[in-house]
Amino acid sequence: MSNPLWPITLPHDASLHGHRVDAVLAYLTVSTGAVFAAMAAVLLVAVLFHRGRTRQARYTHGARTRDRLVAAAAGAVVLFGIDAVAVMRTADQLRLGFWRYPDADPSALRVEVTGQQWAWNFRYPGADGQFETADDIVTLNELRVPINRPVYLQLTSKDVVHSFYLPNFRNKIDVIPGAVTRMWFQPQEIGVFEIACAQHCGAWHYKMRGELAVMDEGSFAAWSARAAADTALRASAATVVGSAGTTQPADGTSGEAGAMSSATASVPSDGWTWTSAP
Repeated sequence: MSNPLWPITLPHDASLHGHRVDAVLAYLTVSTGAVFAAMAAVLLVAVLFHRGRTRQARYTHGARTRDRLVAAAAGAVVLFGIDAVAVMRTADQLRLGFWRYPDADPSALRVEVTGQQWAWNFRYPGADGQFETADDIVTLNELRVPINRPVYLQLTSKDVVHSFYLPNFRNKIDVIPGAVTRMWFQPQEIGVFEIACAQHCGAWHYKMRGELAVMDEGSFAAWSARAAADTALRASAATVVGSAGTTQPADGTSGEAGAMSSATASVPSDGWTWTSAP
């Protein structure tokens, strides 16, 4: 889903807490715009009324006490009237929304995300509720989630630093090799949205794009069932082929997604704690 006014305005907000980011940005836009207008007015007055021979401009190095007080007052207005207020508002919005992780929410959808040059790998737990088991569902560059449910992501990288960016959900976080980061969001609208990498990660960085599909509960359940059946079929085929002496992915995944799945660490569903190195 796209905003017809983008990039003049922000991307369309489809999340529960996206308005919190928009509120801080709106405050910064209005406050800095007001300061800019005031400074433009001062310059306009100087240009219009201090020209020609009738009213000569007076030059100063700003060394007088009055000049220093004026400069200090202007700096204090910017520091305390804009910067400090923006910091406090940002901290409040983070505490009220983005930092309230759904650790204890049984309805939250948990997904592992592994970034690599130049793709996103998503791993869902299967029917056993455990990660890194044979019934895991693995997708490439496609994240499907249900509407009105928290989506809890745990992220790591296989190679270099990436940045997982959801512009329509006002969420972005670095994806770092050898480390684990996390983020969550709650979609409020059905549709297909962009997943981007916001960190230059190599020559084909521009190709690192995925899709986030928000579905109703029925459609998501049907997709999950089909994906689980496909995973079971691939696992069965891998067992048959493996018995003939051919190496196959142990979790039943195939193709590029199967190759990428080895980079994803294990996350048990009971405490959702990272238990193996990326």
